[in-house]
Amino acid sequence: MSKSILLILFNILLFVLSPIRFCLAQQKPMLLWFEKPAYQLHPFSYNQKVFKINFHFENKGWNEALPVGNGRLGGMVFGGALNERIQLNEESLWAGHAQNTINPLSRANLPQIQKLLFEGKNDEAEKLANKTMMGKPLSIKSYQPLGDLLIDMDHSLEDSLYSDYRRWLSLDSAVAVTRFTYQGKKYRREVFASHPDQVIVVKLSCDKPESLNLNIRLTREKDALTKPLTSDNNSLMLNGRISLDVANRHGEQGMSFSAILKAINKGGSVSVTDDGSMHVEGATEVILYLVAATSYGQKDPETYCNSLITRLSDKSYNEINKDHINDFKSLFDRVKINLSAAANAMELPQDLRMSRARTTEVVDPYLSELLFQYGRYLLIASSREGDLPANLQGLWNQTLLPPWNADYHTNINLQMNYMASEAVNLAECHKPLFTLMDSLAKHGKITARQMYNANGWVVHHLTDVFWRTTPSDGVQGIWPMGQGWLCHHIFDHYLYSGDKNFLKEVAFPLMKGAAQFYLDFLKPIPKGLPLAGYLVTSPSHSPENAFEKKDGKQYQFTYGSTMDIEICHELFENCLQAIDDLSKPGMPFEAQLRKRVEFALKHLAPLQTSKKTGTLQEWIEDYEEPEIGHRHISHLYALYPSTQINYKTPKLYLAARRSLERRLQGNPNATIEEADNRYGSYSSYLDGKSSGGWLSNWVSLMWLRLGEGEKAYSHHQYQLKYGLQDNFFGWAYQLDATFGSTAVIAEVLLQSHTGAIELLPALPKAWLTGSVTGLRARGGFEVDISWENNKLKSGTIKATRTALCSLKINSSVKIYQNGQQVLLTKNTSNEIAFHAVQNGIYQVALE
Repeated sequence: MSKSILLILFNILLFVLSPIRFCLAQQKPMLLWFEKPAYQLHPFSYNQKVFKINFHFENKGWNEALPVGNGRLGGMVFGGALNERIQLNEESLWAGHAQNTINPLSRANLPQIQKLLFEGKNDEAEKLANKTMMGKPLSIKSYQPLGDLLIDMDHSLEDSLYSDYRRWLSLDSAVAVTRFTYQGKKYRREVFASHPDQVIVVKLSCDKPESLNLNIRLTREKDALTKPLTSDNNSLMLNGRISLDVANRHGEQGMSFSAILKAINKGGSVSVTDDGSMHVEGATEVILYLVAATSYGQKDPETYCNSLITRLSDKSYNEINKDHINDFKSLFDRVKINLSAAANAMELPQDLRMSRARTTEVVDPYLSELLFQYGRYLLIASSREGDLPANLQGLWNQTLLPPWNADYHTNINLQMNYMASEAVNLAECHKPLFTLMDSLAKHGKITARQMYNANGWVVHHLTDVFWRTTPSDGVQGIWPMGQGWLCHHIFDHYLYSGDKNFLKEVAFPLMKGAAQFYLDFLKPIPKGLPLAGYLVTSPSHSPENAFEKKDGKQYQFTYGSTMDIEICHELFENCLQAIDDLSKPGMPFEAQLRKRVEFALKHLAPLQTSKKTGTLQEWIEDYEEPEIGHRHISHLYALYPSTQINYKTPKLYLAARRSLERRLQGNPNATIEEADNRYGSYSSYLDGKSSGGWLSNWVSLMWLRLGEGEKAYSHHQYQLKYGLQDNFFGWAYQLDATFGSTAVIAEVLLQSHTGAIELLPALPKAWLTGSVTGLRARGGFEVDISWENNKLKSGTIKATRTALCSLKINSSVKIYQNGQQVLLTKNTSNEIAFHAVQNGIYQVALE
């Protein structure tokens, strides 16, 4: 038999066995499990530092609890044995109210501020901007907790010993379980948040009949009262209204809210008392249903809660549980990952596993698998279509004074929450961000006109559920680039799906509005200055970083920072691509806008390379750096998340690499040489290391775009060591560390930002053999990959639409469909391409 026939037979066999191969590459159980409860104060009290001090970060308690959520309602399950606490949230419960925050002095003073900046009078410009451009009031209010559900078992203080304790969160079913033995009886609690039924469910059971004796409270630190529900003897209702901390002349009120807790018992009895307590005596099983709502969106929260409880009466617990699991798994089960066949999910409890990661160099691929899927789990739990997007803390917040208000920071944090969403097959969970953008555009249009005398819409570095679009907190908040970055997400959604109806009806109107703002906002650099005549933003920041002029003076407030130019460049390029895609022969789309965008793109200030360091310049001039290892690396936006800098732009690619290397190396003599930094230094990079959080993720993602898998993996490990608590929440409660880690791992395995799919572009040695199924690539493709000994073994590409499929390859491959070899075309960039038809499945085989 000839070699060619053997090869054909081999590839037919490969095609036939492909589904079996991936099926056999089973994902391990995805479990965060512990052998002790999360820390709680007994008896529970709100008189603790964490509830009283804004930036008090605990290393125990809430950072050990396990989150459940249905997109709108969230709970943190502490897993106490004899005393359980489930901390509760409703996504729309915020302090404050909608109001006009535009500074009426901005529009008239903006030209003078721009003139001062071009004249080099940065401090004068900053003082004037601080007086005339900042929103009023200066800051926003905070996302709020709904309250706490406290469940105490009747027990003697002299006999509080329990055994056989374990608690876990199953990412596979979105159920948190606590089990233990007390006085010879086996107790079990299951908690989940159902999206179909909009309810948090707690099931309590015991293996010995009539053994559940419970005291249950539904409570809140302030602004709420719990009482029996008059229409149901087995229910409590919590009602409240957020108090406004300042008097106002316009009669505004804080948001009102309600929650109902209903108990259904098997055996025994349930009673409620006038003080808002519930008592269970002699039950074998108790099911608690918790529903909640706020007045956000003009709802009547009490009426809405009653309607939810009424609907639940038509369903059994088993039906509710089944619908919850089916709904969750329809999203979660799309992607499976296995980074090591040898890793054991049950090797160590989560806290000990994290402790080992922090203190040793033991390679633990399971932690990476778990973290990848945990980020997907949290996105499903905190960002469902029709709801609000995930905030700084996702959905979960226990204090009235959360760090950074648990708001929406639009200068990286909100965006990092969603960086993975398309690639990890959760496009539906991306949509709440687009809904927020639509609301911001409506309010930001007024801000653009009244602040900047510009068309289009604008949003600055943060916002809230009342759609604030004006600058906040301080002059650093004068950063009118939020809408530009957000438009990256809505266009990326189109690139992954190829949905032209979405592009025309949803994405392009928002992109057009953002572009119109910049077309009016950009100013030519005056004669006599470097790059005279080129268009730049003014005023401008490179978020939180500073520069030093030749006279030794340091500033942050300037014009034409590199990041601004990169955001404008990306938006303009994407607008032009959208216009091309929506145009038809003889029917050009948005012809006038195209002309304006093309002109602006041609005249944007160019990216520059420093003659002193060979790095990409962060500013319009080659200034000195007061802090070499500054935590933000904003001027590499064009490398990630944008694509302006890639391997096809070799000079800029090299400059970006040098910038990343220099920033990460930092300054070992910083305590002396950078002591005079006007703006202070913290979380600076040094010796190539990062300190966790969004910092480590962004560094990893940049290294991945540079093809440096080992360096990216190092910062992924720094994330595990320094950035995450035992429950995978960020050290400062922020969840961008977690969401972003999912993006990192996805980008290790698959990249498609240049228009070509690259399988295993930066695989680290630690993940020697493994597989992943269900990832998405731009262009409309789903991808399965398996590898052995750090080399591609096989891949499968499913086309969700008819399109040209391009692959970037480093070795010779052949493509098969139904056992037949597919005709390929090649170009000079190590890329091959083939015509893929909708629903076609294509095997990638090494020659």
